[in-house]
Amino acid sequence: MLSVTHESRWRELRVEGATDLPDGAVLSYRVTHALANELPPSEWPAQNLIADGTAAVQEGKYGARLNTTYWPKGSVQVEVQFPIAPQPPTIRTRYGNFGEELTGNNVTVLGSSKVVTAEHTFNWTR
Repeated sequence: MLSVTHESRWRELRVEGATDLPDGAVLSYRVTHALANELPPSEWPAQNLIADGTAAVQEGKYGARLNTTYWPKGSVQVEVQFPIAPQPPTIRTRYGNFGEELTGNNVTVLGSSKVVTAEHTFNWTR
């Protein structure tokens, strides 16, 4: 199980979610403001209309914060994925180097790898 949602406060976006993955599992996230797909980067009102990073699972939860000071209103898409490299040894042992041992409804097979993906889209209104 992997879920994602958001919370916003004035100039900050918090990407957060819940999972049944064990503590220490590393998730990747990517946040994309719709304007990033409409304008060349040189015309973006903020440099971080596309942001990505990692977050570690702690007690069934994970989270990351983004500065949204110059973001305009618009649609925002968040994608969270597991596994990514590198993972701690205990996570690799349990799920395989490429997620080969993952099971569940939102598991996607990509060649010899498996990934779990959660997506969330919302309107940024400041």
